[in-house]
Amino acid sequence: MPKIDNGLAPILRALLALVLCTAWLVGEPPAALRTARFAVVVPGPPIGQPAEATMDGARCADPAGTWLGMRWRSELKWRVNEKTIPAYLGDRTAVINALRSAATNVNTGRNDCGLPENLGIQESYEGKTDKIAGVTPSGGCGQRDGHNSVSFGPLNQGLLAVTCIWWYGGKENGRSVETDILIDDTEGLFFLNTPPSCSNRWDLEGTVTHEFGHAFGLGHVAFAQHSALTMTDGLPDCSTAYRGLGLGDYLTLKQQYGTN
Repeated sequence: MPKIDNGLAPILRALLALVLCTAWLVGEPPAALRTARFAVVVPGPPIGQPAEATMDGARCADPAGTWLGMRWRSELKWRVNEKTIPAYLGDRTAVINALRSAATNVNTGRNDCGLPENLGIQESYEGKTDKIAGVTPSGGCGQRDGHNSVSFGPLNQGLLAVTCIWWYGGKENGRSVETDILIDDTEGLFFLNTPPSCSNRWDLEGTVTHEFGHAFGLGHVAFAQHSALTMTDGLPDCSTAYRGLGLGDYLTLKQQYGTN
């Protein structure tokens, strides 16, 4: 059973934060621009405990999901700042491929449950950018710049990656217009392929799959009850089990984007 312990630095590295920036209706004065910050932080299981050992088929049995209230009405076109990719991750093309796979996992609804991989979501990778994700090291949101950017950079201890979303309207039927993802660039934090004797490292593709889930409108579900789902608020180290969607992740997106 996971516990919150601010004195355990390794476990804190497993924390995921969701930060949402809200833009209100077009035509309102600049003073009406508001920012809302959501940082649900619950650590995953103890470092070194295989996530797969806690699955027991739950990924395809748990229908839980949280909807944030805003979605894309048009194609999400995003770019990566390749210059920010940490050298320790090796070949930049391989890193880009992992990020693209993460987006595709959500876009198509990739799953191991035999569900149709067609959720009606539209996204495309548009190549390089010199833009930096509008996320501060503390996990706050900067200013909207008209670009959907993924980049690496410094984040406070306890944050693997942070997603910011800008949208119009309220949280019942909001229209997303921009999203940025900042991934922690700490040396050795992520891997592309599970290293031998892995400990205290995280799967890049699985982590960013979680973040693109946020970008498309998914919120967190509690690790204590829903640890097998990709949108769990605690991500175990060394696991590649989250490269795709669990049942609840899938059903929640299908309800908003899905085709019949």
